[in-house]
Amino acid sequence: MSKRNTTCHAVLSITFEMEQRKRHQFRYTNGQRKALLQEFHEANETSERKFCRDKHLAYSTWQGWRLKEDNIMANKRHNRLATMGSQGHTTLIPFKDELLAYMRDRRGTERYVRAFHLLQCVKRNKREWLTVYLLTKQIEAANQQVLDEVWLGYAATFWNKYGHYDKKHILNVDETSVFFDMPPGKTLAEIGQSSKVSDGEKHSHREKLPKYFILKGTPGGVIERQELGTYPPGHFYVVQSNAWMDECVCSMYLDEVLAPCVDDASMLLVDNLACHVSEASHDKVAETHFSVVEPLPPNSSSRCQPLDVGVMGPLKAMLKTAWLLEEDNRSGDEIFTAQEKRLARVKRTILVWEKITS
Repeated sequence: MSKRNTTCHAVLSITFEMEQRKRHQFRYTNGQRKALLQEFHEANETSERKFCRDKHLAYSTWQGWRLKEDNIMANKRHNRLATMGSQGHTTLIPFKDELLAYMRDRRGTERYVRAFHLLQCVKRNKREWLTVYLLTKQIEAANQQVLDEVWLGYAATFWNKYGHYDKKHILNVDETSVFFDMPPGKTLAEIGQSSKVSDGEKHSHREKLPKYFILKGTPGGVIERQELGTYPPGHFYVVQSNAWMDECVCSMYLDEVLAPCVDDASMLLVDNLACHVSEASHDKVAETHFSVVEPLPPNSSSRCQPLDVGVMGPLKAMLKTAWLLEEDNRSGDEIFTAQEKRLARVKRTILVWEKITS
């Protein structure tokens, strides 16, 4: 009991001492600053510290005034005010009201508002200002660091096995999903306002091989019979019930896409998808194409698959940008049929794919 009381007394003692040490803060007006500075010079004081003690003025405050003395004495604001003006952040965008009106107009119709849209607005209406602004910015090229310790370990093993292969005979394969509607994940909205978006909005020696599109549908159905023939040539299209790479689709890929590109013994780098590493795939690649399948380590594609970072990431980002551009140029709430959406999705992906540097 006595120990607890002693502790309480100690806490109270420390609290009281801290309260005693607190200094009362006094806010000086413009008139008071000018009067004290003028009085100091008229009194011909030699010791600034003594002057501060006599006037009960904090020496650190006085030092700040002395540094800005010319500005204080020349300031034209009213003597009763405590500030000299020009406080707050400097306005970087002189047309902020116009930009805010544009944002509110888009949000008023429950449409996405991203930095992309703001930049498009500035490009259209304030290009001269944007040109001058960009000249003041230093743009540094950021190199994408792909390798880390895990990657280096796998890379060392990989090149020990396949270092004798010509680079044109090393083929890297990966899949990614694409949709007609590829909106961004977030939108800008005013504080306290709804962020709801309308349904219409939500919806080395290196060579790129042709794209292989797997569309969701019934094999042998309407899509396969009537639509595939209207798609852009130069790429390959197949219909699968879940738009998934199964053993049948994988076999077709090896025959239709890979075979024409293989002119010698090659190595096919794939992830651990079942159809990629199946015995049937290994046998087909070995017997038909005289090549070998090399699977990535399990659960490591994000680190060891260069396509994940170097191609698929930029591809998805560029697809979202392309979707935003299309959406921004649409007039009203256009309705698209499923067939139109499939064709638009294919064309958009091909267009973006061509922009990726090989």
